[in-house]
Amino acid sequence: MDPDAGARPRQGLGHIVSGFPEFSPTGGVRSVRPEWQGWHLPSFTAPSPSGGRMRDTIDDGEDDTPEFEEMPAIEEHEQLLLPADDDWLYEENEGLSSTVGSLPERKEGVLTLWTLVGIMYFASSGGPEGTEGLVASAGPGGALLGIVVAAFLWSAPIALMSAELGTIVPENGGAMVWARAAFGAGSCRGDAIAFCAGWCSFLFTAVDAALYPSMFVSYLVAGTGLHLMPQTILGIKLFFCAALILHNCAGVGAVGESSKVMIVLLLCPFVVFIVTAFSGVASWPFSPEQWTVVPDEPNYGEIVLLLAWNLGMWESAAACAGEVKDPVKTFPRALAIVVLLVVANYVIPILAFTAVEPDWKNYVNGCYVDIARKYGGLGFGAAVALGQCISTTGLFENGLVKNSYTLCGMSEQTLLPRFFQLRWVRTDAPVPAIIFSSLVTGCFVCLSDFSAVLGVDMLLYAGVLTIEIASFVVLRIHCPPELSEEGFRIPLQGILLIPFFAPCLVVCGYIAYVTPYESYLAASIMMCIGFVLYLMVFLFRESKPQGFQQIATAVPELLETPACSRLNTPNPSVQGSVRDAGSFYARSTAGSRLDSEAGSRRGSRAGSVSSVRSQVPSFLGDDDSHHFGQAPHTPNSALRLAQGLGRVLQMREAL
Repeated sequence: MDPDAGARPRQGLGHIVSGFPEFSPTGGVRSVRPEWQGWHLPSFTAPSPSGGRMRDTIDDGEDDTPEFEEMPAIEEHEQLLLPADDDWLYEENEGLSSTVGSLPERKEGVLTLWTLVGIMYFASSGGPEGTEGLVASAGPGGALLGIVVAAFLWSAPIALMSAELGTIVPENGGAMVWARAAFGAGSCRGDAIAFCAGWCSFLFTAVDAALYPSMFVSYLVAGTGLHLMPQTILGIKLFFCAALILHNCAGVGAVGESSKVMIVLLLCPFVVFIVTAFSGVASWPFSPEQWTVVPDEPNYGEIVLLLAWNLGMWESAAACAGEVKDPVKTFPRALAIVVLLVVANYVIPILAFTAVEPDWKNYVNGCYVDIARKYGGLGFGAAVALGQCISTTGLFENGLVKNSYTLCGMSEQTLLPRFFQLRWVRTDAPVPAIIFSSLVTGCFVCLSDFSAVLGVDMLLYAGVLTIEIASFVVLRIHCPPELSEEGFRIPLQGILLIPFFAPCLVVCGYIAYVTPYESYLAASIMMCIGFVLYLMVFLFRESKPQGFQQIATAVPELLETPACSRLNTPNPSVQGSVRDAGSFYARSTAGSRLDSEAGSRRGSRAGSVSSVRSQVPSFLGDDDSHHFGQAPHTPNSALRLAQGLGRVLQMREAL
């Protein structure tokens, strides 16, 4: 460094003679007229690795640059030509991260209203099955009343909260990304809470999905009457899992399309049964007085768990919110449709089946198939069993969707290595995340005790829901008004939100109270594993930051700055800014400066000072567009220009 450098005034980009350049399609710079030969540059200054910003080099009359390293100066009238091709772009082996200018961009969503409805339906319900145990515990009257009450006090708040958060933060990850946005993206607290929410959400979905291969085989046997050997059962389970994993690799759009079809197919047998029962065309016994019957000693703990399990998890589809087309409009509409559909597909079948078969005390999972076979014949029973098989198929498939996009979202938010956000080019499916989710789900396939699984599921879900409500409240307080006003918003605020969420919090507390000791032990082991994984990820991220990468986000105000600055990668929303190019140039040359003799030559070539703000074209952005300290959004050509200037100066320094 020149000893006289401190006496010289700050320097910036020089004057552009003859006008502004024209950017070629290949990324280089060409003159609009032949007489424009290049740029006259008196000097170029770049921020130091300690964190200076390019806009601080502007000669605005204020002394705010104590830590800037000066680049080699160039004679006032010496011309530099930038080639009109990509040869002057930095390569990774030259010290510049290959992520500059090429960070993953947000792609347009592929999920439309009805494909999202298909995914939401299987993520939260999957059909009338699952209510048999509720009828046996609460009686027909208690089950019907419980569903209606839970729909208003439990389902509605969760669904409305999911609609608002899903439109404010339309990113993959669901509860994880909401917690990260609320509690500080990149902060220790925010990352820890977000990882906890993502891990718990991943776990209870994996445990839940592990039941469906066995349920598929059970319904298949019930519908066909076949007696299968253990080897055959194992083969069917493996084929079931492999086929649905491959279907997930076809992309979330394909899963959504198939889910629409599966909804129709699984509900058709139930619709026929309901119409036949209510119309009386088949002369089946019909006793509507059963609808008001309740047991003398209901099992309230099991009733609450079953109601919460059947009428909860409306936020599950938000795990792939980043894949939704126009989420501000699509997400709330899809939630409204699914809530009504799910409540109807619980209430109406209970009315029909309990009126036809009044022996509700002996209802167990799968008894709808037996009732249909008893009154409608083998064909009717087989049709209902086939509908149940389709239901378990959709539940398993969409469980993989949720878990794979939860992992993908965690990777996109730097909570997991970027390996999990890799996608297959042909289908845009996160294949590594799908495979990992499938392997973890396979570890729980041996589970067969539904009560034990239900206890672990609901305990983990209660924790996730508590984090979601806390995230909602924090974002309501601190979210920029322009973000919250654009999307769906619950028409309540302030103290009115307390009674709105109070039933959900009371249910979460009751779930924690009635959960058996064994479920606590299993959940505690899973959480300990998650804690170890978080420490491993944290240490790996600190030692190998290049293994993590955040994608561009629709809400940089909430998700980007701290994490990107910690990982020394440019904010995705500002890729293309001069600040990013300058800071990376400073880092890439910090360890490879020329010797003191070359430094003395730099001191003899000082240029004049010029104002960047008055000379740089408007495409470099305006400070008025900043949010939360972000640099302005700029086209990629601006980044290429700044990189080229740095490269030419470095080459000239070597000469």
